[in-house]
Amino acid sequence: MKNKIKRISAVVAMAMTLTMFSSLSVLAEDAAAASNTPIVLAASSETTGEQGGTGSSQETIPQAVSDATITSYFVTMIDGADEFWGWGERANVTIELTTAVESAVSARFINNAAFNADSNIVQGEVSSQGNRHAITFKNVKYNGGGNTLEFELTVAGHGVFNLSQTIAQCYDVNPNPPTPEPTAVPEPTAKPEYDYPKIIVKDFSFGGTSVEAGKEFTLDLVLFTTSGDANLEDVMVGLNFGEAKNVSLASGSMNTYVGAMAPNTTKTISYKMMTDATIEPGAININVNLSSKNGETIASPISIPVVQPERFDITNMEAPETIMMGEEGYLSVTFVNKGKSAINNLSAEIQGENLANPGQSQFLGNIAAGTENSVDFSVVAQAEGTITGKVILSYEDAKGETKTLEKDFSCTVEPGMSMDDMMGMPGDMMDDAMAQDVQPGMPIWGWILIVVGVCAVVTIVIVVVRKKRKAAKLAQLEDEDEDI
Repeated sequence: MKNKIKRISAVVAMAMTLTMFSSLSVLAEDAAAASNTPIVLAASSETTGEQGGTGSSQETIPQAVSDATITSYFVTMIDGADEFWGWGERANVTIELTTAVESAVSARFINNAAFNADSNIVQGEVSSQGNRHAITFKNVKYNGGGNTLEFELTVAGHGVFNLSQTIAQCYDVNPNPPTPEPTAVPEPTAKPEYDYPKIIVKDFSFGGTSVEAGKEFTLDLVLFTTSGDANLEDVMVGLNFGEAKNVSLASGSMNTYVGAMAPNTTKTISYKMMTDATIEPGAININVNLSSKNGETIASPISIPVVQPERFDITNMEAPETIMMGEEGYLSVTFVNKGKSAINNLSAEIQGENLANPGQSQFLGNIAAGTENSVDFSVVAQAEGTITGKVILSYEDAKGETKTLEKDFSCTVEPGMSMDDMMGMPGDMMDDAMAQDVQPGMPIWGWILIVVGVCAVVTIVIVVVRKKRKAAKLAQLEDEDEDI
């Protein structure tokens, strides 16, 4: 590539030399007319081509500025293998220019990043003829990083001007590029002497699907080692309860020494544990830490569901001992939830034999923890004899399982009273009174009213007694709850 550029530069230089000779006569005429015609001079110029070789020149297109115009330049190489000006090479640079008037000039080289001159010869050598001047800067070194040469021109009587010239012969390629640092090759990872197995918690159990709050349970951990070609030594198992504050060991230590375990083997270890009776239903999270002398340390989390014990019960049932045919009796069942969890979707149903109205059912909803309620049913006999039946409470516990509570009852059914039975006694008494010549007594309808009144009083008394019994039972249950 560099040889190709050299050939092109040589051809261009020859063409420009011929052009320069053909324009000498024109330049002479311009010089003769300079005393009569004012000239606007240039402080910088742009090159129209490049020219190589020792003593070669570069034609430029003048650009009008204030007092000076660069017309051409020459580069004479001091060192270097060819006409290109490479990094670190030195050359003499001659710049030809014209000024607006015939006046003495001087020039000083300006060092920059691309070019610098010897500090002893920064002043250029000036050769003048009228208003044409040739300035030579000697021993200029090219450093790369650009190709603009700068100098300061002083024109007597007209001031100081900064001029610049682009040098086309510059070959801006570092001949000694820095050697890139070799990429560090990571050292090969040393292959372990043995392939030790890993240890994991393969399975665990705690005696069911959940544990009951306040009760002791056994946690069984099944450890398993994966494949390998060496034993794990000094295997240790530790429990970490983390933020779980309501669980503890019932006995023993939280850290268990297992010892050596061969690859592809299992081992079961057990812990006696218990939870506080006041723990909220939910789950306790435990981290099982597994470590060994020559293997990896692994933390395996496990979760154990916790439920509160169910304390839902029927505390009282009030049922009539005897009813008459055609009479409607009432049965009341009281229940209480003494547990820490709610009872959900409670419903009550009455079933039995000799009932005229079987299959009565009521939906009671959810029963919150620590609350009591009751349900009432009517009892009507189908025939004389005995009614035997039961009240069934169906509900869902905290785990969503459906459960039932049952309470049996029985009731004697007696024949109902006829009108003759109700009227018999008062009529006999009236006949006896009449036989003894006693004044006629109360009429029959009066006795009927008396019997009805007596029945009403008896009914009221029964209701009052039932209410008093129920109130006493409720007071007893509240005392029991306070004891709990």
